[in-house]
Amino acid sequence: MLIIRLFFITASFSNSSWLFKLTYTDATAQGLQPDQIILTDTESKQEHIRHSSLSDLFPDTPLYNAHTTGTDVLWAGLPMITLPLEKMATRVAGSLCLASGLGDEMIVSSMKDYEKAVSLALNRPKLQDLTNRLKAVRMSCPLFDTPRCVRNLERSYFKMWNLYCFGKHPQHFKVSENDSKFPFDR
Repeated sequence: MLIIRLFFITASFSNSSWLFKLTYTDATAQGLQPDQIILTDTESKQEHIRHSSLSDLFPDTPLYNAHTTGTDVLWAGLPMITLPLEKMATRVAGSLCLASGLGDEMIVSSMKDYEKAVSLALNRPKLQDLTNRLKAVRMSCPLFDTPRCVRNLERSYFKMWNLYCFGKHPQHFKVSENDSKFPFDR
């Protein structure tokens, strides 16, 4: 039996808000029971991540993606399905999924594919496999490798400084782990 629950944080989504009423009306019209719509209080980061790990799937909203929440749910091992569109705010979750190393399985290219991907919640073995792989890579994938991020950020600052020192105009460049294109790189 498929059990769906919608979680809302009360600080931004009270029973009396028009957005809650609209969502509640739409959800119940789609067959959700009132006890499947859950309001939670704001909580500590640790509790937020723990609660995220209790879910099965995070269907990202296409018009404005999860940003910090997307990072949190991926850290919790919760697969996130996302549909990147044209604006930056619609591509954040796709970048997060790519940086987790499992983007091919969580990023879709059409609304039809998005709807199909959400049915992943019904495929328990595949969902569990994706969850296990997310948890396995979280200590080594670029998304959560803070020392690598710091090294690459420092390397990019060195590259920008080197461009300036050599009288060059700002330009696009890539940073790689073993980059030695500039004489002052580490």
